[in-house]
Parts: sequence; structure tokens; C-alpha cells
Amino acid sequence: MQVKWKKNKNFKPEVVLKKIDDMKTISEDNKLSYSGFEYHEVMATIRNMIEFPKSTSFLDQQSVVSTAISNVAIKRDLNKADVITEINELVRQRSATREHEFSLLTSVSIRKPYPMDSLEVEGCSIKFFEGDFPQKYTGRSEKIAEHSEITDGTPDGYSKVIIDLKAKTERGAATKALRAFDIVRSIFCLFSNFSMEIIGNEWKPINVIRLGGAHTIHKISGELASEVFWFEPNFVRANICQIKSPEIMAKNVNHFLERIEGSAYGETIKEALLRYVRALDEKDQNVALIRLWGALEELTAPGESNYDLVTRRTSFLFAEKDYHKQVLEHLRDYRNRNVHSGDQTEKAKTNCFQLQFYVYHLILFHIRNAQEFTNLDEANNFLDLSSDIDVLKNKKRIIEKAIKFVE
Repeated sequence: MQVKWKKNKNFKPEVVLKKIDDMKTISEDNKLSYSGFEYHEVMATIRNMIEFPKSTSFLDQQSVVSTAISNVAIKRDLNKADVITEINELVRQRSATREHEFSLLTSVSIRKPYPMDSLEVEGCSIKFFEGDFPQKYTGRSEKIAEHSEITDGTPDGYSKVIIDLKAKTERGAATKALRAFDIVRSIFCLFSNFSMEIIGNEWKPINVIRLGGAHTIHKISGELASEVFWFEPNFVRANICQIKSPEIMAKNVNHFLERIEGSAYGETIKEALLRYVRALDEKDQNVALIRLWGALEELTAPGESNYDLVTRRTSFLFAEKDYHKQVLEHLRDYRNRNVHSGDQTEKAKTNCFQLQFYVYHLILFHIRNAQEFTNLDEANNFLDLSSDIDVLKNKKRIIEKAIKFVE
């Protein structure tokens, strides 16, 4: 897939590119520079107007955009066609680089016995263990210590995790490894999170299984692969979780992964799982609710912003359809009216627990039926059906009659 300008009638890249042209200066020795304090703001604006395919997530996309613009700007005035052509050429060049072996080191708030000591997900080998990281992995502690804002890079009691993989860049390795591990962690959380909290801290994330504060990328030799490291900006230390029935959890994880891989819309299910687990890592419950609603939309009305479809299709899963639709309408109303109020109350967290219940059941529906539907639209057409038996029987009669007619 090609990088392209986003299809948004309100976006006018030419206006922003003209602004960059007005800011640029080319010296006598053909060196390009930009004047003014607006450069970073302007570059962020133009970056948001460009759509990169998911296959390029390993790239520093902001760097690609800025380099492409500079390459064009030094030769001539900027225009949409030349800029997007140059971006695609840079993507092609950087994608042609060979893959290297990396290891991502992180930690997670679980203890033995683990559901499994290791597993393979999306080309990543994930291993859990207690104790210290192997001695060959040097530089992690020193790198974390350089950043005073990281108070719990590797929290006491958290199990260690090493994820081995191949990737083209350090950034790509981190993105790929954390995505694979979050898919696994989402399944852990689906079956481990509490369904409600009677007494608790409204600032404590709902997920009981969370990552440590920092993640580092290493070469296969063990030394740091990059000066950059990744951290959890909203880190809150979790209580160490003892997974109940590890054998059953292992079966659930394997079952989920097998069903997803066999589904024609497995990538969409994965995206919903990632939205779910990352939403409930949030300590601000209003933010968590916004992000969690996105997981519901991912499966019921992707790209449509149609709240009626979200509530109708989700409520179809339940015998008391009318009641559950009212609960979903209440959550929708809360999301639309109150998420910007900054009111961090127990009500916000209760609403997140309620919404978690619906995301949980919707994901289970798609896992159970992942190979029954040829695409997500077909699954949602099923959820659009009437729950009235007589209506369904009548529709079946008409369809059977139509089949005989066209045969």
C-alpha cells in the first residue's frame, strides 16, 4: 500500500505547504533552513494530513515526512504531488533494509505459576521468568536511571519478560513486540479483571495485569540497541496478580489466538483487543471510557461514527435486549456529555466497569464466531437481525422462496 493524503474535505495541505515554503531559506552553499518558531507546529499539522499504511509502523514516520519535505523544498516550491511521491520513495528505500534480531525487555504484574513459560505471537517469541534479567543484557538499569521521571522501570515483584523478534529498526522492534505482548495481555485481562469494584481507588487502572514502567530494546548480543527507550507515561504500580487456573488461562489464550488467526477479519479483532487492554491501563477513568468505547466501535461500526449501530448491535447479544440497550444508551450519553468535564468520580469508574462488560461479551461473540463469517460486515449484518422469532422465520421463508425462484 502507498502512503497517501487523507481523504478529508477540510484538510488543505497546499495551505500548510505554502507556509513551509514561506519559512524556508536556502543559503549560497545550498543549505536549507527554516525561520520562525512555528516549524514543529507546522510539521505536526502536515504529518496529521498524511495516511501511512500499517505495514510502515516500524518507521519514524515524522522523520520520513520532514526529510521528504526538505528534499523537495531545496529543489523547488512544495506541492502535494511531489511531497507524497518523495515520501513513498523514502518509505521504499527504508523498507528495503534487512531485518535484524532484537530483544525487548519489560516486566508484567504476574507471578508464577504462569499460564505458559513461553509462546509465539505474530513472529515474536515471548518468555516469562522470575529473578533478574540475564547478565548479557547490559545498559538497561543505567538507561532507566538517566530519566528521573521513571520511578518504577522494573517494579519489585513483577515477572520479567523477554521478547525476541526480527525487525528492520529499533522503533519497529519495540512497536511489534509491545503489540504482540499486549494482545496476550488483553486475553489475560479479559479473564482476570474484576467485573465491578465496591470499594476502591478511582485513580487505579481497571486492568489487574499491567506492564512495568520501562521497556528497553537490545541487540542479540545483549547490549542496548538504541539510546531511546520506551516507558509508560501513566504508570501506576499494580498489585501482583496470581492468575487463577493457569492451565485454563493457557487454553483460553491458545483458543483465542487460533480463532483469530483463522478469521477473515482477525486483524480487526486484534485491534479491538489492543484498544481494550490499553484503554483500561489508564488511571483517568474518563480517558479510559473514551478509549474503551473505541474498542466497541472497532467491532460494531468501524469508521462510521454511528452510535445507534453500536448500541443496537451490542444489545443484540443479550436476551434482555431492551434493558441492555438502555444501559448502553446511558454509557453513550455519559461519554458524549461528561468525558470533558474533568470530573474524576467513582461514577466514572463504575461506568468503565459497565462498558468493560459489553466489550468482553462482544469480543467473546466474535471469537466464538470468528470463522463463521467471511468478513466483519457479515458479522454485523447478523447483529442487525431482529430478535423476534416470528420475524426471523418469515424472513427465512422469503429467502428460501427467493432461492428457489433464481435456481
